[in-house]
Amino acid sequence: MKKYLFCSLFILSSSIILADGHMDARKNADMKKYENNFAYLSTYTIPAGSNPATLSKSLLKNVEQLKKDGYNNCGLLRHAFGGDRAFYSYCYFDTWEQFAKINDNAAGSDVRQLYGDHDDRLVSVDKKNLGPSKYLVMATYSFGPYLTIGERAERAQIIFDIYDEGFGGCNMMSHVWGPGLEWQIVCGFDSYAEFAQINKKLQPLTAVLVNQKLDILSHSDDIMIRVN
Repeated sequence: MKKYLFCSLFILSSSIILADGHMDARKNADMKKYENNFAYLSTYTIPAGSNPATLSKSLLKNVEQLKKDGYNNCGLLRHAFGGDRAFYSYCYFDTWEQFAKINDNAAGSDVRQLYGDHDDRLVSVDKKNLGPSKYLVMATYSFGPYLTIGERAERAQIIFDIYDEGFGGCNMMSHVWGPGLEWQIVCGFDSYAEFAQINKKLQPLTAVLVNQKLDILSHSDDIMIRVN
């Protein structure tokens, strides 16, 4: 009887260990499923006199189709403060081979165009510290043309470090294909009350930049809200 009890306990213990190991392996696999090394960014301006809700529904369908086509993760954002009165979509992918597979097999769309101006860009995701949030800030910087690409990247890194500390985690993206040799810094917050506190935190951090020669050629900030 003791022998059978020992065997039963041993089998049960082994099953639990194997199950836990399997769960840990599956969890690690899920965490490592996507590298998100690159992103496909699109901007769609809202034409004057049009209904943003109609355009939003159309773009949400487009985003869902892009996910089905094979991008890792996609989302839609709407203008809140800043530049263009527009919607912004994004999709992540790991490699150029993945991008090629998606676009070589994509079906041509034949739908009515509801947006005004539109542009696309492909960027490298160089820093990946951004967590989930309701709102996003995208700060876009370009630097003097007399600088090397490496020197521009160094200046972008200096600025990124300030945003990253102030917001508690941001992403930084750099130009690969598309308009503008620029760097985008993307940070998040969940409410404007939180944004107010972040601004207080940023004040002493940004003070160190006042006397630094950063060679900024252009800069813009956009605050966007996620569309579900």
